[in-house]
Amino acid sequence: MNQFLSTLPKMSVLLLFLPVAAFLQAAGNEGLPLFVVAGLGILGTVTLIGKATEEIAIYAGPLWGGLLNATFGNVTELIIALFALAKGPAMFPIVLGSIVGSILGNLLLVLGAAMVYGGIKYQVQKFSRTGAQVNIGMLWVVLSALVVPSLVHLAYHINPEAFPDLTLQQAHDMVQHASLTAAIILLLLYVLSLIFSLRTHRFLFMPGKGEHEEQADWSLRLAAGVLLAATLAVAYLSEAFVGAIEHLKDAGTLAMSNMFIGVIVVAVVGNAAEGMVAVWVAREDKMELSFQIAMGSCLQVALLVTPILVIASYWITEPMPLTFDPFLLMALAAATAIASASLVDGESNWLEGAMLLAVYLFFALVFWFHP
Repeated sequence: MNQFLSTLPKMSVLLLFLPVAAFLQAAGNEGLPLFVVAGLGILGTVTLIGKATEEIAIYAGPLWGGLLNATFGNVTELIIALFALAKGPAMFPIVLGSIVGSILGNLLLVLGAAMVYGGIKYQVQKFSRTGAQVNIGMLWVVLSALVVPSLVHLAYHINPEAFPDLTLQQAHDMVQHASLTAAIILLLLYVLSLIFSLRTHRFLFMPGKGEHEEQADWSLRLAAGVLLAATLAVAYLSEAFVGAIEHLKDAGTLAMSNMFIGVIVVAVVGNAAEGMVAVWVAREDKMELSFQIAMGSCLQVALLVTPILVIASYWITEPMPLTFDPFLLMALAAATAIASASLVDGESNWLEGAMLLAVYLFFALVFWFHP
């Protein structure tokens, strides 16, 4: 037991907020205290998920390990978004904001922090140039798919006189059909990306020699058990977290905007696990693995989490259209362009990381004041 406790991440101490959140929820306190406590509890739990997936990754190998880290990091994001989705259309902006926030967070915050943290120790860190080009190309495809439903929505509502034969209901149906079509295509593209990275072109994503020689601290059974327990804990805390957001939103007591909640708060809380792992391994000069985790998580949000949320909305509540705020789309396009310029050469340094962090900080400040 002592050996197990000694290998736990330091931030897992935040798990102590789990019983506090349960007490507050049982007492009917669904305001700011529950919002803060549940958020801190989720951070502690996803840190434990990160450690458990890292242990399992040692047994699974670097390729499947990177996929596993990204997948279970996004389980938290997916669970939070599903609970928010169940609250109805009023929470759609926060759900859509969390999608964009997760992509921005992984592209700018996680990769930027990894480049800075690793770059302070190593002048230049390298990763697969071809793999970076493929992932960047995928990001532009994702952006195109996400933009179309929003453009259909904006085109009608900005100038409805240009579409005299189109009723409001018909325009709404067009947006829904475009959103569902985009979701299905992105899901198919995700399957193809798995075949590419894990089967036909796996050599492009293989780490260099000596990058995967560490020994596991936990047995495979223990790691799997901890992962299951932590995922269940995240599900409970996510329900409390979303309930607190809805309560504060209805009461109008939050100083931050709804966009900031979705894009920054929910996204950061939901993606903390894989983000911390990506930054940590960059310090050990494993930039290839760091890149795989951050970019894999980014693409999984776009290609897997987003389609699941769109399709699930048909059963959980009314269909959720992919109608993003124009500023969110502009921020996503800018982040993709900046990341493309930084990653296309397959090398990184601390200054490139600082630039990505600066752009993320700018967006965060603008989202705070956005109505």
